[in-house]
Amino acid sequence: MSLIPRLPNYLLQVQTVESMPGINKTAEDIDGKGSVYQPPRQSHFRQVNPRAGKFAYSTDNTFEQEIYFDKVQIIHQIGAKRDQIFLENLNRYNKQLSKVFPETPERWTSQPVPEPSCRPVKGAMRWTALPIPAKDLLLQVGEEDMPMKTRRLKKQAESLKENVTWELMVLRRMLQEWKMGWALIIEWHHKTIEGLLRSLVDIHDDIRIQAIITCATAALERPRIAISQGDSDKETVKAPSIQDLPEVLQPPLKAALCDKNANVRMAAAVCQYAIQSHNLLAREIMQAALLKGNSVDSWAAAQCLALEGAATYPVIKRILHQLFNKKNEDTEQQSCMLLSHLSGKTTLIHTMLAVELNSHQWKDRTVACRALSQIGGNVSVDMKHKLIQLMLSDWNKKVRQAAAQALGQMSLGKEVHDTIRVKLGQGNFQERVEALSLIRGLKLMTAKLLPSFLNSFSDDFMAVRQAACLAAGALQIHDNMVLECLLNLIQRDPCWKIKAFAIRALGQIGHVSPQLTDLLLWAIHYEESPGVRLEACRSILALKLQGDRVRDTFLDVLLLENQDAVLK
Repeated sequence: MSLIPRLPNYLLQVQTVESMPGINKTAEDIDGKGSVYQPPRQSHFRQVNPRAGKFAYSTDNTFEQEIYFDKVQIIHQIGAKRDQIFLENLNRYNKQLSKVFPETPERWTSQPVPEPSCRPVKGAMRWTALPIPAKDLLLQVGEEDMPMKTRRLKKQAESLKENVTWELMVLRRMLQEWKMGWALIIEWHHKTIEGLLRSLVDIHDDIRIQAIITCATAALERPRIAISQGDSDKETVKAPSIQDLPEVLQPPLKAALCDKNANVRMAAAVCQYAIQSHNLLAREIMQAALLKGNSVDSWAAAQCLALEGAATYPVIKRILHQLFNKKNEDTEQQSCMLLSHLSGKTTLIHTMLAVELNSHQWKDRTVACRALSQIGGNVSVDMKHKLIQLMLSDWNKKVRQAAAQALGQMSLGKEVHDTIRVKLGQGNFQERVEALSLIRGLKLMTAKLLPSFLNSFSDDFMAVRQAACLAAGALQIHDNMVLECLLNLIQRDPCWKIKAFAIRALGQIGHVSPQLTDLLLWAIHYEESPGVRLEACRSILALKLQGDRVRDTFLDVLLLENQDAVLK
């Protein structure tokens, strides 16, 4: 009796065992007839029955093995690529063809080549080697050629992959990290209930642990039918329950909670939380592991207890310890989901994160700001003032941006906007530069900010004008007043760097006008600074300016230019 019902091949990658000479393939052929897609065989050496003697043909090429030994037919599709071969089992191979001489115009010229109405096509090109499997082995056929059952199963697989509840996502990641921490390799697809029952009462501890975690992995990873939520069309796969495991396996899994070995008991507790059984004995094991266990067990225990709703100090402390010591994206996402789940039950999370806002490590301050932006909830006035202080005066740019984003995510965008408006209009030159940097980072522009923003283009300080150009290019503002300010900088600013930044901003905005074209062509031809000429070339390419004037100007520059960067 199998633990898990047989799955479609695109959901379950079955390991195929290569046939040896003389072995009958009838059974495997019958089993594979219902499959829509069969992965290509591994490139092992195969030959026909050895009774053919010295005349038997042998090969290790997967393409020859399929067409000669497995009798797979080649499909000739209309309009398909000439350098690929399609087989009836949906496998695809790339031909290794000889190089064509002379090369087509697309290879040796940068000018657009007009497509002829009927380009002559020569005969078949010579192979230089046998075909090799394509990288994407699943053939992307059209919807009209794909069977209805295949489309339905494929759509169901995509929905199962994408639309899962956050509880199931947390449980899967928790179990995966716990298995990686203990170097456990679990293959549950071919396990049987009889074999698991024998392993659960085995005398060896590691065998019992393998069997327990196999049950937990099967309960979490097996595909499920998506359930629609309310009137929406979106379907969500919910977390597993104790009914997802066969009843005959449940008593030995519960009995493992009282095993003489501590590691077996921990594995049994992980399994009980994976199937959402809400067992009191499993909760006691997790609480003990949280306080006295090693780093792997305590992290798994904190996740399980937090998922259950235990908003205690040890649980929150362990999650925050993992968040600030394992600075990676997956850990941050996992920790923030758990903290967001617990934030409605206690204010302890915001209090402990507020302490990290004063850390002497800028990375810790950045992580704390990002965590606050994802957790949300009610924040105190002191924390709001602290975030505003970090946004304005922290020495690290990433901390300032993270604090500004946290304020925006916590429904405090008005405070951010008013602070930027005051600093941009009434602050000193350093505060104006910082305000423009925040506008660029947050992609923020309103009618109240626009007058002060326009004044920044004519500021006495070069750093302010440079920050204004960078912000205009990042926001890609198409307002005529902003474009006029940038054009004035190109013509009248005494600093060549500001001219270059203004030209770059206009190239990023992408608004083409005759005046801009004239200024760019003049700059590339007559500007003294090579930096301005280089930015003019880049903006012409970005704006895709074409025509006789552009071509003639470039030809003149090629004869007169002496800077390698501009020539390139």
